[in-house]
Amino acid sequence: MISSKKVLGLQIFLFATFASQFSWGDPSENLPSPERVKKEIAINLISGMGAQKLIVERNDNASLPDKLVLLADVSGERKVIFSANSALAKINNAYSPSSFDGFEVSVLQGVDKIISVVDSQAETYTFNSDSHVAGDVVSLITKKEDEVTHNFNVQFQYDAARKIVAVSQLVYTVNNDSCDRSLKSAYVLPVNDLISKSLESFDGAGAFEYLQKLNFEIQEGRINRQKLMSSFVASTADQALAAFKGNDKNKLIKSMGGLVADGGDSESCAPESYIAEAYYYPDKVSWSNDLGFLFAEAGYYAESVELLKKVISENPERTVAYLNIADAYWGLSRKELAAENYKKYSSMMQQSGKVAKIPKRVVERSGS
Repeated sequence: MISSKKVLGLQIFLFATFASQFSWGDPSENLPSPERVKKEIAINLISGMGAQKLIVERNDNASLPDKLVLLADVSGERKVIFSANSALAKINNAYSPSSFDGFEVSVLQGVDKIISVVDSQAETYTFNSDSHVAGDVVSLITKKEDEVTHNFNVQFQYDAARKIVAVSQLVYTVNNDSCDRSLKSAYVLPVNDLISKSLESFDGAGAFEYLQKLNFEIQEGRINRQKLMSSFVASTADQALAAFKGNDKNKLIKSMGGLVADGGDSESCAPESYIAEAYYYPDKVSWSNDLGFLFAEAGYYAESVELLKKVISENPERTVAYLNIADAYWGLSRKELAAENYKKYSSMMQQSGKVAKIPKRVVERSGS
C-alpha cells in the first residue's frame, strides 16, 4: 500500500515537472539591447501571449550566427520566450569573404488552408493547401550568392501538443531563369530530414548543407514533391472559365492575359521558359488541359501549345488534348501540325466508338 506522503510527494514532483516543461520565459536571459537589434517583426506565434516580437539580435562577431529571439508579455512582464542561437548560420561563399550564404527570416501570416511562400526574388505568394492550419509562420528562407532560380522556405509553427515552435513544412520554389525571373511553381516536400525540428535548437549550418544536397536531388527528379496551386492562378482560371461560358470574350482575354508572363519593354517571355512548369499539375491533368484550351480561346496560341504538349507527353491517352492542341496549332497557322493532331484525335475517337461526337472542323482541317 502506498502511503499518503508518497502520493503527495509524487503529485508535487509531477506538478513541478509539468510546470517546468511547459513554462515560458527564461528568467536568466536578458532582453536584447536596442542597439543590437537588426530586425524586429510583430508576430502572433503562440496563443495567449501579448505583444509578441521576433527579434534578430546582432552577433558582435560578424562571422558567427545572429541570434533569433522571441519576446512576449507574460504575466505582465516582458520576457524572452526562447532564443535560437544557431538558426541564422553564416555560410562562407566563394564570391566574397565579407558576404555569407544562409537564411533570411520572415514572418508570414498563417491563414487556414493557405500557404504563404517567399521566392528567390524576395516576393511573397500564396498557395492553396487543405492541410495548412491557421497561425503565423516563421520562415527561414535560403539565400545563396549564385542561386536565383530555386530556394527553400523552412517554415515553423507553434506545435501545441509538444509546446514548441517546430518545422511544420518545407517548401521549394522555382523561378524563371530568364526573362522576368518570376515565380513558376512551389512544392511541399512531405518527406525530409528537417520536419518537426525545434526552432530553438535548429542547426542552420547543417540544415543549409542538407538543403543544397536536396536541391540537387530534386533537379535530378529523385525527390517526391507535391505541387502547390497558386491562389492567384486558381482564381484567375475560374474567372476565365466563367467568362468563356458567358461568351464574354474581352473578359476571357483579360483573365488569361494575367497568366502570361510579362518580360517588360525590353524582353518578352518565351512560353517554353515557364508555361509547363507554372501550369501543368500532375494531379490535376483535367484542369491543366482546360487551361490550355482557355489559352487558345483567348488567342494565346503559343502558350496553349506549350501547356498542351506537356499534358500530352505525360498523358498520351488524353484524347481531348489532341483536339485542343490541334486548334492551337491552327491558330498559329501551323497547318501541318494541326492536321496531324486532328487526325490523332479522330483516330482515338473512332477507336472508342465516339465517331458521332467528332466536330466537323476536324474532318475539314485534317484533310481526311
